[in-house]
Amino acid sequence: MDGLHFDNNQNTFTAALDLSVSGSSGNSDTSKAALNTQVNWISDKSINLALLGYQYGESNNVRSVNKAFVHYRYIRQINNAFDWEVFGQLEKNEFTRLSYRGLLGTGMRYSLAKSDQHRAFFGFGGFHVKEETEVTAGLTDDGVEEYTRANFYLLSKYNVKPAISFSNAIYYQPRFNTMSDYRALLESKFDFKINEDLSFRLSLDIEHDSDPSQSIKETDISYMTGLIVNF
Repeated sequence: MDGLHFDNNQNTFTAALDLSVSGSSGNSDTSKAALNTQVNWISDKSINLALLGYQYGESNNVRSVNKAFVHYRYIRQINNAFDWEVFGQLEKNEFTRLSYRGLLGTGMRYSLAKSDQHRAFFGFGGFHVKEETEVTAGLTDDGVEEYTRANFYLLSKYNVKPAISFSNAIYYQPRFNTMSDYRALLESKFDFKINEDLSFRLSLDIEHDSDPSQSIKETDISYMTGLIVNF
């Protein structure tokens, strides 16, 4: 998620569609596709942000990726340094045995940089989670669980040149009653603008869960290339 900023002059509405595909054939047949959309409504005092993402992949005709999420965030400016935000998210991931996760949270973000070349925010707050782990033969941790996590993040975006930008989002989310149980996420994006409506993107996502469901690895790494269409 890019470091969105307020527009002091007028209301603005923007939307972007990010489509990424990859694959191989021969000794190993693989395919993967990801579709992400982002919609922003920005005024001088508030931001409404909606995100939707879906990834699907197959390896030798067997499904290997199937996950989706929907995210909404409302940000309200308090002063030149601080903003208040509230957010909600729904997600699922077949290959981490996550049948459902819903969360609702709130927090503050502090502006670290505001220049045209560099914008950065530090955020802190918390959220409540309800999630369902899929029933799997031979495993014992299925069922529904509710808990609360703290939420810390750092967002930054650098406009290296008018046509080139680089952004990072780093999240750290420890569980309130068990601080050794935490989730961490890194999202990096390198964008090259082809024209006003079209950009090329390289992306890297690293997700780490210190206490994953049974049979699931702690760390997932994903990298893709794709095109972004701006509306």
